[in-house]
Amino acid sequence: MAAATDQTPISNSPSAHFERTVANAINNFPTARLLQRADAGQIEMRHYHAILCCLFHQTYSGPYTFARAAVNCEWRHELAKEYLLRHAEEERTHWRWILDDLKSTGYAGPDLRNTPPHYTTQAYLGLTYYIAEHTPIARLAIAAVLEGIGAAHGSVYGRKIVQQLKLQQFQVSFLLSHADTDIVHTAELNKVLAASELTADDWTWMSHAAETAGRFYRAIYDHEAF
Repeated sequence: MAAATDQTPISNSPSAHFERTVANAINNFPTARLLQRADAGQIEMRHYHAILCCLFHQTYSGPYTFARAAVNCEWRHELAKEYLLRHAEEERTHWRWILDDLKSTGYAGPDLRNTPPHYTTQAYLGLTYYIAEHTPIARLAIAAVLEGIGAAHGSVYGRKIVQQLKLQQFQVSFLLSHADTDIVHTAELNKVLAASELTADDWTWMSHAAETAGRFYRAIYDHEAF
């Protein structure tokens, strides 16, 4: 008789592979340089301004890729189609939080609406536009990664920034507000995905989008400014 083992077999199903891909992106995120700096107590205002400037274009343009994906989504993914549109509307004005946070902490740089995005942000946005056109259901996969990262790490690192820079919570409205809403969004996404009938090809693109989003989004927090 073979010896008993308490190890749970790893599922090779496409959906399980997607879930592992999302989990890996979330778990690896704290290795980014900005978060390592926060863990070491070395955050300076220039670092805070740099990450807000990078995230501005994500929030300024990103919601419209949700809407674009909703338009392109097939009606067999009706729930996803509706959720993508609702999510676009909800996220549409969050770029104003970033401008408010920058203004309240003494940022004196150019108007970000008139400047091009940092190359790391541009890469992430390019992915969202491509997925919205090519495999729009996989826009949910990108959201699952970002919402998962925010839910798992946003509050922890947002508060470290508050403490190290001695900021008021209204000066970190973007990071702290997203940390709370991302928990809700993660639960919503899980429900939508559970109710969506995805093919093997769909899951392949879901995993691809999730892995690429994890790499590109982490790069925003890992670039040379940190």
